[in-house]
Amino acid sequence: MVAARGEVKSIEALGHMLQRGRLVSGLTQRQLAGKLETDQKYVWAVESGKNTIILECIFAIMRETGVRMYMKIDFPSDDSVADVKDEPRG
Repeated sequence: MVAARGEVKSIEALGHMLQRGRLVSGLTQRQLAGKLETDQKYVWAVESGKNTIILECIFAIMRETGVRMYMKIDFPSDDSVADVKDEPRG
């Protein structure tokens, strides 16, 4: 079952979708930060859509090249245990 889906057109929209994903997963910012080995302030900044040079560049490239980003948030299944730290990072 899908909790949310949509096109991500801005840094702010990306932050909002990431926040929704965290909430659907039942994690606090502090818990997610611990899994990512970072601090809560960083998670807050990303979710708040705070500009970073890299994200600004990514969205500028997307606009100029006609690339669209879509995200889908699934409700977590009872039989799966998500470990954010073990996810591939690109």
